[in-house]
Amino acid sequence: MLTYLAMHLSNHAIGLLSLRAAEYGLVVTAQFWSSREGTILLYSAFAIHFVLAFWAIYERRTFRLPPLELLRIGLGLWLPVLLMGHLAATRLEFELLGASPTYGRIVSELWASNSEWRQIGLLAPGWLHGCLGLNFVFRHRPWWRHLHLPLFAFALLLPVLSALGFITMGRDLDRLPAAAKAELYDPLGPEGIARQQTMQRWLDRLLWGYAALVVGTFAARGARIIVERRRRGLIAISYPNRKIKVPRGWSVLEASRAFHIAHASSCGGRARCSTCRVRILRGAAFCPEPGPEERATLQRIMADPDVRLACQLRPTGDIAVSPLVLSERPVYRAQPPALESEREVVLLFCDFTNSKVLARDHMAHDVLFAFKRYAESACRAIRSAGGTICYVEHESIFAIFGLSGDLARACRSALSATAEIEQSLRELNERLGQEWGCRAEIAISIHAGRVALSKIGQSAELIIAAGDAVEVAAEIRRTANASGKFYAVSGTVFTAAKVDPPAHRITKVAAGPEHVDIPVYYMDGVQLPSQDATLRNRIQRAATAVLDQIRG
Repeated sequence: MLTYLAMHLSNHAIGLLSLRAAEYGLVVTAQFWSSREGTILLYSAFAIHFVLAFWAIYERRTFRLPPLELLRIGLGLWLPVLLMGHLAATRLEFELLGASPTYGRIVSELWASNSEWRQIGLLAPGWLHGCLGLNFVFRHRPWWRHLHLPLFAFALLLPVLSALGFITMGRDLDRLPAAAKAELYDPLGPEGIARQQTMQRWLDRLLWGYAALVVGTFAARGARIIVERRRRGLIAISYPNRKIKVPRGWSVLEASRAFHIAHASSCGGRARCSTCRVRILRGAAFCPEPGPEERATLQRIMADPDVRLACQLRPTGDIAVSPLVLSERPVYRAQPPALESEREVVLLFCDFTNSKVLARDHMAHDVLFAFKRYAESACRAIRSAGGTICYVEHESIFAIFGLSGDLARACRSALSATAEIEQSLRELNERLGQEWGCRAEIAISIHAGRVALSKIGQSAELIIAAGDAVEVAAEIRRTANASGKFYAVSGTVFTAAKVDPPAHRITKVAAGPEHVDIPVYYMDGVQLPSQDATLRNRIQRAATAVLDQIRG
């Protein structure tokens, strides 16, 4: 159907060259669509599209959708009106009345009746509906993202050129001599005009029948919802901040939209983008097994067993879920107590250095998945080592060590967390290399110093820091990202941790308001100690503690 519209608009655009060129293009396209194969193809596509559209309206639980989705549905309902009118004005007149469907006759009639803008306006909704449909289906494919600018230009310019061609043909007809107009315009006789009026009445009845069908579909949908509530009963879906009840058979995404719960979804509920995924917190026994499309998407993103797509999950009983992709939503946590202090801490920045390269070659939600995997493991390592996550952005993590305890312990904890992060990154890259043929690259920079701290906002861990140490850490972070090294640690950290610095390249970084040279150690990685070495270190620490007590 979209091909038919594209060819029709292209014929109009050819009118910019000349009326005769447009007539020749019309003859070529008419031969194809009037043939047996073309007729079967066109009207079969129309019938299938017609049935699927009404079935989708009947099956849809809620119309609280993104604006573009609503626009696409509305334009889709208008498309049959366009096709029925066009069928009556061209195909039926040609088959039943013997009128030649030439631009000379059709354009003259439209301009004479001041209906030229209505004709132009009839084509635009169908074209926009088809373009939106293609965008919803393919916008997550890499090749579509590479071609989206030329495709957008084509989708925008074709109807504009079509309208200009239609106007140009009207002006050309108006300037033709009367004899030339007579050759192009084939008027209907009295009998033909009577048949045309009869056919117009048939068209009016057909349009009224279509309107009744639309109303009947919406009425049937309302009746089905009432039956579902009474016969199937209601189930409870618990979110982190809210609990709702919906009829059994609704998807989690439909429930979120029906109750105005912000829930990320970019593919329109077609199990393609994975942005609506949720983690099942409770009620896994009431979640049916994923279908083929959902299973393929979950396998592609290497999702955990308790992760499902909200657009496909239709629970049979009470469940609790937590959306995994952030969207605009109310804050779930209570206001934390205020924190105002100044102390010596360790600042750790962990940056995703090749996110732009991954975004260029992979889909956005794939990059999001890779960063999410890495961020989860990194945050887990930081917290297990005693650190506090201050923020997680689209390509970086900022953490603080030393909010409690002494600086030496905080420095050793930060170094320990870095080793765990490296191990997690190695495991992630093994999976990314097998699945996607790529790897994630990060740069960790660590510095210790005195800063002013304050806790703000609604999050229990949203902390801001200010001071000279923050400026020094930012400069070390910039040099670490530029050096291409995995690990950059200031000499202050090794000194405070009472650990001998490694024999690696040292760079003096001028940072702070006085531009003091800070020694920074760069490394490609951190060697994880073996179990024997770990045990030996523990024994040495215990022996040192005993000797300190004896000396005391």
